[in-house]
This record gives sequence, structure tokens and C-alpha cells, in this order.
Amino acid sequence: MATQPDSYIKYNKDVVQNIFRQKEEFHLAQAHLPIEEKVRILVELQKMTLAIRPKQGENDNRIVRQI
Repeated sequence: MATQPDSYIKYNKDVVQNIFRQKEEFHLAQAHLPIEEKVRILVELQKMTLAIRPKQGENDNRIVRQI
């Protein structure tokens, strides 16, 4: 069963446009968060990063801020 290229391209174009629209809405919502929430998110990201890639020796001075 062959797919029709025009409908496939239109479908993918709609999907991509939807993804970019949702991404823009997400970033606008994030921009309007209070600073306290942004800092909390940053600390959570730091914890995740440290868990994924532990410190690499004595000279690795990465820390996770305690709030």
C-alpha cells in the first residue's frame, strides 16, 4: 500500500507547526513564572545534571545550591 506524498507532507507540516506553536506557548508561560519558581527549576536541573554525570575528581567544583 503506497502512501500519497502530498497528504504525507501536509500531515508532517501540520505536526511540525503544532510542535513549534506548543514550544512557543511553553516558553511564554515559563517567562511569566515568578523568579522563585525559576530558581527552584534551576536547582532541580542542577540536581539532575549531577546525578547523570557525577563529579569528575577534586577539581570539579560543581555544586547544587541549597534554597
